[in-house]
Amino acid sequence: MSHTKSIVVLAGAALGFSGVATAQSNTAWSSANADEVRAIVAEMMSDAETRSSLLQSGATAGHDGKFFLASPDGNFRLNVSGQVQFRHYMNFSDGPSVGFNGATHDSFEAGFQTRRTKLQFEGHIFDPNLFYRVLGAYNRNGGNFQLEDAFVGYRFGNGWHAKWGQFKLPFLREESNSSTMMLAVDRSLTNNYFTQGRSQAIEVGYTEEMWKAMFAFSDGFRSSNSEFDTNPADFGFTGRFEFLVDGDWGQFRDYTSPRGSNFGLLLGAAAHYEQGADRFMQIPTSHYDFFGWTVDATLQGDGWNLFAAYIGSYNDVHTGGNFTDHGFVVQGGAYLTDDFELFGRYDILIPDDNTFNDNINSITAGFNYYLHGHAAKFTMDVVWVLDETVAVDPITGASSAIFGNQRGLGLLGSSEENEVVVRTQFQLLF
Repeated sequence: MSHTKSIVVLAGAALGFSGVATAQSNTAWSSANADEVRAIVAEMMSDAETRSSLLQSGATAGHDGKFFLASPDGNFRLNVSGQVQFRHYMNFSDGPSVGFNGATHDSFEAGFQTRRTKLQFEGHIFDPNLFYRVLGAYNRNGGNFQLEDAFVGYRFGNGWHAKWGQFKLPFLREESNSSTMMLAVDRSLTNNYFTQGRSQAIEVGYTEEMWKAMFAFSDGFRSSNSEFDTNPADFGFTGRFEFLVDGDWGQFRDYTSPRGSNFGLLLGAAAHYEQGADRFMQIPTSHYDFFGWTVDATLQGDGWNLFAAYIGSYNDVHTGGNFTDHGFVVQGGAYLTDDFELFGRYDILIPDDNTFNDNINSITAGFNYYLHGHAAKFTMDVVWVLDETVAVDPITGASSAIFGNQRGLGLLGSSEENEVVVRTQFQLLF
């Protein structure tokens, strides 16, 4: 008999003897109580059998950077991980002001926000090359759980892979890099204007030692969690190419570069085209052609990093004219100690004259304190939007926002210049 079973039997016997002693002091046990004891012992024995069987099978579990369950032959593995980003905002503006979506807000607004709370399940099944991921997030406003990623893929060998399901298209590097690996508290305002979001798609990719290429066929930008007949685009095509000038691919999973890191330079370019019913002006009988493009460069060295990107888009709305927008993002960071990093970012959106009258400039500066790398870090920064982000018609009083709701960045939008937000965040990954 195994050690575990022996303990269970002894525990059962102890329960039985205890019952007898109690019965002697309180007359007699009822048959119902005796049956309950037998049921408890039987349940414990069954559990012991299961645990003993798992141990004998060689199944493994533990934490090697992620919590996991795995088969002894390595053909099955499940990783369980999560992310929590908890923030405090202090928003200052020349107000009261009309913000995004026409809402008004005071010149000072402050409070806490659970920006991101996510659970992820990923791994492989039957074969280490057959991989999957399911990622969900609790909505910061209301707490509803919503699907983000859900895809399956296969590595064919010789650098080829394919995946299908819901995920981020290979377009903007700033958006494609995980929110767990950001330099500032959040991504830039310009990124959020051009972002591809998540889409339902099929992607094929090829990776060499010095370069990689990815191509996706999708339902278009920002088409996640949608039915096939309600997708904004009839079809979309996205391609991205990256060239590794120096360094290794692994070091570019994030932007930071701790002291002692090797030099690395990564260049990237991407393009996207989609066509469909008009998603921007919400006119059912209207159609559009949309084309987006970007180029970027990432440098990393011994305790410092630099990233720059240019983004452009052209939207031809068949019943409403055409619009061409441009944007630039530049950011960098440097370590003052092994755990303390300063960073800064400048981004500018140059919208079409038919969309908005003025350019929108923003400056971000702050620091990271790494307790355990990205897994436990404290970040604080200040975002200063130099220009108005909402135009108000002086006659009708109607507001027109070039951005949608940006409360996830701590910005409320302003019909005046100089909106400032102070953001403080603690991130925990498990």
